[in-house]
Amino acid sequence: MMAPRPLVVLLRAPWAAPWLRACLLASALWLCAPQPAQAAPPAVQAGAAEIAAFERDGRAKPRETAAELADWLAAGRHDTGARIDALSVQGWMLANVSDAAGAEAAARALDEIDRAEAAPLAGAAALLVRAKLAEQTGDLRRAGESIDAAVARLPPGTAPSTRLRFLSTQAHIRNGAGRLDEAIRLDHEALKLADALALPWRQAEVRNDLAYSYYQARQLERARTLNREAMSIAERDQNPMTLAHVSTVQGILLDAHGDKQGERHSLQAALDYARAAGARNEQALYLANLADHYLKKADYATALRYAQQALPLTRDLKNLGGETVALANIGLAQIALGDIDDGKRQLRASIDIDERRGSITGMSDSYAEMGQYLERAGDFRGAIAALHQHRTLSDQILRRDQQQAILEMQEQFDSETRARKLELLARDSAIQAEALRARDLQLGLWWLLAAGAALAVSALLLGVRRVRHTNRQLASSNELLQVQADIDPLTGLANRRHFQAAMHQLAADGKFAGTVLLADLDHFKRINDSHGHAAGDAVLVEVAQRLRATLRDADLIVRWGGEEFLVVVRAPGSDAVQALAQRMLDAIGGAPFDYGGRQVHTTVSIGYATFPLEPARLAVTWERAINLVDTALYLAKAHGRNRAYGVQLLHACDEQQFEVIGRSLEDAWHAGDVTLTQLDGPAAAGVPAAAELAEAA
Repeated sequence: MMAPRPLVVLLRAPWAAPWLRACLLASALWLCAPQPAQAAPPAVQAGAAEIAAFERDGRAKPRETAAELADWLAAGRHDTGARIDALSVQGWMLANVSDAAGAEAAARALDEIDRAEAAPLAGAAALLVRAKLAEQTGDLRRAGESIDAAVARLPPGTAPSTRLRFLSTQAHIRNGAGRLDEAIRLDHEALKLADALALPWRQAEVRNDLAYSYYQARQLERARTLNREAMSIAERDQNPMTLAHVSTVQGILLDAHGDKQGERHSLQAALDYARAAGARNEQALYLANLADHYLKKADYATALRYAQQALPLTRDLKNLGGETVALANIGLAQIALGDIDDGKRQLRASIDIDERRGSITGMSDSYAEMGQYLERAGDFRGAIAALHQHRTLSDQILRRDQQQAILEMQEQFDSETRARKLELLARDSAIQAEALRARDLQLGLWWLLAAGAALAVSALLLGVRRVRHTNRQLASSNELLQVQADIDPLTGLANRRHFQAAMHQLAADGKFAGTVLLADLDHFKRINDSHGHAAGDAVLVEVAQRLRATLRDADLIVRWGGEEFLVVVRAPGSDAVQALAQRMLDAIGGAPFDYGGRQVHTTVSIGYATFPLEPARLAVTWERAINLVDTALYLAKAHGRNRAYGVQLLHACDEQQFEVIGRSLEDAWHAGDVTLTQLDGPAAAGVPAAAELAEAA
């Protein structure tokens, strides 16, 4: 909030006598002194407190609470502001359970207040209700447009509790649409409002929402910190619905950390809290979450049972989010139990709902799991198609500029400090340079006027040397800061930002010429789960060192993301490219990694190609080149891992045909439109050979 402007009194005017200045000063102090706040009427205070209680309790029993709000409104003892707030909460709760008729009735009542009393807050609240309804019924595009219009219409003096409701809804819709950078920014704004209100359930819920957004953005440490804060607040408040929500995200984060026992405990606690609160919507969703837990434990029969219990509940409640989770888990369990065709149908039904809702995050997650389960079931063609869809959607969600925006928000203080440091360095450099020029002029003048002042000249020269030394240091600091922006802090390799800058030089005409190899560590999550994330980080550092030892100084090695590494080399002959890919397989998979006296084994899968590709030598952009190599990498993973697939020939006459072939690489391979070369990695001790992995799948 902007602080009120202070009264400014001109006391220093020449015409103001001392006694007059004293009087003016006394008047100013009296006017500026804090005046006793005029208390709101008791009815208004009570109304705000009651609405806040309705909103808190309505999370568990939205329909029942909405009916109680209707009775409260019917009493008619409330001012316009209280009626707008109550209708807003009522409509939001009914929209949240997909009660279209009830939510629309509340929205129309708000529209009527806006027309009759020219109350812009009422019009904004009507848009809020319709945005929530559109989100629940699957139209995320319309939901986003409505909530943006609603926030834009909020009057300047809107109460913090009301503004918080709008911002939280806006953030939730952004998250569902995969616009994570915007969701995180909005959640941070909501967090400031929640802390100012000092309502424990609000403070915990907003932190929990922000933790989930960070989890979606793969910023796990930040997510865990916020979730721990939310849990601490919720445990002090002891509201079962808040505890249920926070326990759910806690379980998700424990799963990401590899703590299966902790995950099951948290998810079961969430279900118990939901039952204690009488929250049927959450009970259905949490049954589906438990099914997901048992899927990961490979207890597929139990997972199927939980998911089948959840599905009718979600449909009865018209909970589309819960229905998609239940359908997906039923499908995954069926695939694992051998009923592949029916499992695919259930998964496609889940994905269809998310597609209608515009939830690309949900679609991406479903395709990823579908690909993994089909691979294990031996349906390699289906697995590759699903994983390709996942990568396409994942790139949309975690595009480079969005991920950069998230990191900038998370490390805002560091970024601002660096910017200030650069500005100060540049300013100091300019000042020192100007001083150097001035001293050079002085030196010439003094030489002409006082040739005999040798001592002064000596002192001046010493000062010049010092200034020049300072300038060199400043230039070196500037260069170091620029380098740091292009380096991955863990591995010391180039990052995507540096790669993109390099591509502007290597592909100056928009087309790429050279060899690209994309490597992805196999089963890297198992390392984190078995040995901890510190071990995983140590493995990534060692992989970077092995790649440096394998490649030339002139070759570009990039940490592409997570456990992926991208290599760009000048276009050597076909035999040289294959030899390089084989050396990379052997360097990473040939010997175990040492971590604290323990041996950690891993292998790598690689996709590679040299552009322009034979026989047509079609020139393509570097983005298309990487997409093709990425698909070859997925083929290597789907066909057993610990191997490399190289694209040698691709029969395409234009970029459109190139794109079509790239999307269905295996089919094109079997049809003879593509020639692939396969290289096998070493069978390290403790790591199954590629053939064994294929049989196990």
